[in-house]
Amino acid sequence: MANRTRRSAGLGAAALAAGLVAGMTGVGDGRAEEPPRAKPVRPGPAPEASPARGGAKDGARTACERELARLGARFERIDPVIGEGGCGVSRPYNVRQIAHGVSLAPDTILTCEAALATARWVRDAVVPAARAMGGGARLSAITHATTYDCRGRNNQPDAKLSEHAKGTAIDISGFGFVGHEPIAVMARAGRGTIEEAFQRAVRAAACLHFTTVIGPGADAFHDDHLHLDLARRSRGYRLCQ
Repeated sequence: MANRTRRSAGLGAAALAAGLVAGMTGVGDGRAEEPPRAKPVRPGPAPEASPARGGAKDGARTACERELARLGARFERIDPVIGEGGCGVSRPYNVRQIAHGVSLAPDTILTCEAALATARWVRDAVVPAARAMGGGARLSAITHATTYDCRGRNNQPDAKLSEHAKGTAIDISGFGFVGHEPIAVMARAGRGTIEEAFQRAVRAAACLHFTTVIGPGADAFHDDHLHLDLARRSRGYRLCQ
């Protein structure tokens, strides 16, 4: 009787073990147990364009205009310029006065950023340089040859698009003064005059405000003006010639 009881207990334990193994490995029904399937996620509607980007642009534009006005510039918003092949200015400005008592002519088509860079350069470099010439000289006018122009660099047909085509460049051709004769931008190297000193000073200082400065002596394309632009290059590289 005791032997029969021990045999029954052994068979029961074996069956229990077999059942546990079958439950763990799926041997009992001939299939491996599959993990629970995740419920499919249905894609929702595409997110709408956030107004934050447009708001940021508007905020930057307002801040730029406020700073221009603080520096004494007089300007107006003009209609967007739409060109071909990447040309155009979405938010252009006509700046008639670049600093207190300093006119800018003829009319411009510039981005606010380019106008602001010009105004800061005039305040920090051109106005002090004019005063340093002595004789009571005071800057009263700046003339330019070009702002917006849909073309390649240096007017070459196969060249990369010029910054002029984006409204981020200005070609300064001359300066007018009270108490001094006008100074036209030209090759002056070696003349040793106060006009040469003035031109050298404002040209060198321009590279603190613009990323490209090219003028007389750099090449034949820039013998009669200072080309100033805001081209973006890797690692913040600035081209000063």
